[in-house]
Amino acid sequence: MAMITVDVAVPDVLRPVVDVAALPAALGDVGPAWLVLSEDGRLARWTPTTGEVQDVARYREERPASEYGGGVRLRLHVSRCGRWAAVVQDRGRYGTVVDLTTGSPALTLDGGDYCCETVPFALAFAEHGGRPVVVHRTGWNRLDVTDLASGEVLTARDSPDRDEEDAEYDLDYFHGALSLSPDGTRVYDGGWVWQPWGMPAVWSLTAWLHDNPYESEDGPSYAVYPEVSEWNWPVVWIDDGRIAVYDRDDAGSGTVHVLDPTSIELRSPGVRWIKAVATFPWPVGDFGFFTDGEHLLIADEAGLQGIDITSGQQMFAIDGFRPARQDRHTGTLIQVGSANARLWTPPEWTARAG
Repeated sequence: MAMITVDVAVPDVLRPVVDVAALPAALGDVGPAWLVLSEDGRLARWTPTTGEVQDVARYREERPASEYGGGVRLRLHVSRCGRWAAVVQDRGRYGTVVDLTTGSPALTLDGGDYCCETVPFALAFAEHGGRPVVVHRTGWNRLDVTDLASGEVLTARDSPDRDEEDAEYDLDYFHGALSLSPDGTRVYDGGWVWQPWGMPAVWSLTAWLHDNPYESEDGPSYAVYPEVSEWNWPVVWIDDGRIAVYDRDDAGSGTVHVLDPTSIELRSPGVRWIKAVATFPWPVGDFGFFTDGEHLLIADEAGLQGIDITSGQQMFAIDGFRPARQDRHTGTLIQVGSANARLWTPPEWTARAG
């Protein structure tokens, strides 16, 4: 496997870089393109192999992140088609979806301020019937899906209300980071429940939008994995049938759990449990999870390590390479520093929906 990385300069106009997210290739592009959010609110298309920069929009959030604070960080998301981008406040309350073809705001987001400082802003772009949609938090215990072209909310339903004792759909769940399966049919939610305990959940996006607006709360496809204690740790879909989730315990030990979202066990009435197909220890540290479609790629202080998803054994490594984001179109990983960026593309890759 080729382990050669490519180093490029970050253009002065983009510095300091707050976040990047991959864009689909356009006619004439040479290599992957990225949407860059700069500290001054610039949103620009950047092609690292040529150095070309094209301004597309500006972002400015005048609303406070949260009355509780909590280390808010701006996070950038881009739709698969490349037309839509979202800038959201991880550990905050607000966000904005921007139409990159016009540079104008298309949708304002408000996830509520109840414990918002404990989780990233829950958001993921998806497609429904060939149309781009966005899944987003509209309350601490509620997600909705909005059609981006029309602005229609596709998941209209009664709001869960914990004060109503007879509420049929009372979800005691704090939604966390969202990610879609590679085929775009399932949603992973890295949320938590009281008293604080991580509770990853997976359900069918198809069933949610076609059959049951309550699917994200207690639908037939909704299942959880209660064997992790913390949340906000790395997670990645390896393929449509395997999700790698990290957890650590109070004793300081770390574990990678490999889940099969297609394998569900009914543990008690109404409780569907996702099965784990493998677990292996991994040291506690600050790192990110990615994949080449076969291996779990772990980026830590030493670099990038390719790990066998069954045994936990290291298969290869790229020393000193610590990427922060991955391109769903090409698999390219990017590490952005103050003045330079480093990129590496897996030799084999299948484009992903989410």
